[in-house]
Amino acid sequence: MSLSEQTHGDNEVRVAAASAGRDAGSNADRNTGRNTGRIRPPAVAGAFYPADRTALKQLINQQLDYGRALVKQLAPRLPQGAPKAVIVPHAGYGYSGTTAALAYALLERGRGTVKRAVVVGPTHRVAVRGVACSTADAWSTPLGVIPVDVESERKAMGLSGRDISGAARMRGGDHDGVTAGADGVEPHDDAHDASHAEPLRSGMRARSGAPAPSMIVNDSTHAKEHAVEVQIPFLQTVFGPDLAIVPLNAGDASPEEVGDVLRALWGGPETVIIISSDLSHYHPEAYARQLDDETISDIAHFRLPIHPRRACGAYPINGLLDVLARGLTPAQHETVRETIHETLNANQAGGTKSAGETGQESDRQANQAGLHAAERHFDLRLLGRSTSGDDGVVALAGDPRPAMDNPDEPVVGYASFAVWQEDTDQENSDDAENAENAHGDNAGGIRQTESFAESSAESSAERRNAGDAAGQSDGSCTSDRSGGTDRGTTLLKLARISIREHLGIDGDSDESSESIIARNPWLEEPGASFVTLTENGRLRGCIGTLEAYRPLGRDVADHAVDAASRDPRFNPLTAAEYPLIDIEVSVLGKPEPIIGSGGIPVRSRDELESALRPGEDGLILTDRRGRRATFLPQVWEQLPDPHDFVSHLLAKAGIRPSYDWGNGAIECERYEVTAYAER
Repeated sequence: MSLSEQTHGDNEVRVAAASAGRDAGSNADRNTGRNTGRIRPPAVAGAFYPADRTALKQLINQQLDYGRALVKQLAPRLPQGAPKAVIVPHAGYGYSGTTAALAYALLERGRGTVKRAVVVGPTHRVAVRGVACSTADAWSTPLGVIPVDVESERKAMGLSGRDISGAARMRGGDHDGVTAGADGVEPHDDAHDASHAEPLRSGMRARSGAPAPSMIVNDSTHAKEHAVEVQIPFLQTVFGPDLAIVPLNAGDASPEEVGDVLRALWGGPETVIIISSDLSHYHPEAYARQLDDETISDIAHFRLPIHPRRACGAYPINGLLDVLARGLTPAQHETVRETIHETLNANQAGGTKSAGETGQESDRQANQAGLHAAERHFDLRLLGRSTSGDDGVVALAGDPRPAMDNPDEPVVGYASFAVWQEDTDQENSDDAENAENAHGDNAGGIRQTESFAESSAESSAERRNAGDAAGQSDGSCTSDRSGGTDRGTTLLKLARISIREHLGIDGDSDESSESIIARNPWLEEPGASFVTLTENGRLRGCIGTLEAYRPLGRDVADHAVDAASRDPRFNPLTAAEYPLIDIEVSVLGKPEPIIGSGGIPVRSRDELESALRPGEDGLILTDRRGRRATFLPQVWEQLPDPHDFVSHLLAKAGIRPSYDWGNGAIECERYEVTAYAER
């Protein structure tokens, strides 16, 4: 078996390099891989990443430089501040390192603040029931020794007394420069604690009533497992020597069980959550990309559970999604759907259609979960994705993947996600204006001149309402539903032919998108548009711009192709689906501030809701942190009450739906739409 066969996936790993294990010397039995001391030695140095310290540093720095360049491109679309959690791949660095580096480059924002990393991976070698920590006080890599926050592990398991965390045990020790303490580990008398605390032993389980009842201690599952280990050198590089870790392997466990472990260890700004997972394994690349895009969409829309066949780290991923959907209160034998239902009841006024009335059950759960996550102040974003066949090239969220060298080559899929958590007290404060300026940590779900579907974590319910309403209602904008006007017919034909050309489908005539634009001079005038695709009445893609920055013809043609191929919520449209889609083109007027009764822009939610014109206004909300979202006027059919309309749009922007501002903290703009639909 070649090195590439050993490291680009993770289900058939056979090599455990002992060279880096020599750093741990007497602390490990290199023949069995068991910890005979308190330091867990590296198991896959020399296979998944270089065993040489200098070579490893150089490789990580190169990949972080690549990740920083990608972050620079993504920055206008992302929240500010360090993510609270990331999902990153764990294959060999030569295959998935750049995809992981994209997330780690973002985490660099937390250097100096983050003092603890909770790293949760799957089990590839030794299966367990529950979520397993080990008895190790520290882990070793070629970059040095990093302490384990044993005290937090014990607390999560409900063990009495206080053990000495790995960070505390290493106070005053050399250990390759590692210094003491994860944040929150108070200095205490080591001898006193050692005499009163029961040490962790392999085979122990959490006590009844523990914060994390599914936690266990199992050394065997950690001995040669790589999913957590490959994250450690990145963490050492990004956060420096003051970091402590909580390394966990999640085996057979429900989303709620893994979620409660994460809740018990969630902490504050000093703690970051690392979820380690690859995607599909060893499918032909063309098919693998399709499977991975479906899984990415499921993750983005909280479609629980993710199956291990789709992501080897499905159990850790499901635990994180459970936290995002339920919030930080431990599960109390409730289902995700029940929790979400309570949230919707609290935030939807009478008369608003339920999600069950506007879509299928799977969409309903995903849509409601997105709204619930907004209520819980979490913002999940896809960062980028790749496969082992992409030679380290990462396709950013919303961008097309690179061309395939060999569509039939078996590959492993990778993706990086990030989750931001906002300070809930800021929006409850009467002086939220100052707080938001001081603590900007979250950016909008749409860009002014990009896809309004860019944020994978935006509530799909509202976006689907926008798409479904388009083509079903004519009371929300100046429209022509029959496509009878010359301009409407031209725009719809331009959109359809642009998609046909993109798919390589032969047409009935020689007409092309370029010939349509050339024949209609008015298409050269600046214009902003949204193109919405539906299939059998359900949204299939919707992308557009809010303000004109290029000729209308080019805007419509490009957005038609983008809606068909680059909406991150859906797989690209296929040639077989082309005859089944219906198209709507919405041409937007110029956004203008909403003026209240006093002749000045509205400064409060009450003023906004009084000034809105139901069925007529498209609405853009932007806060001082840069979060931004829009509803087309078509959404009024699903949300006819101004308060509900605003609540759902706030949720879409990642702002608490009940947020009631009174100090101009939200900029409010309206626009009108002329919509043309094929139906």
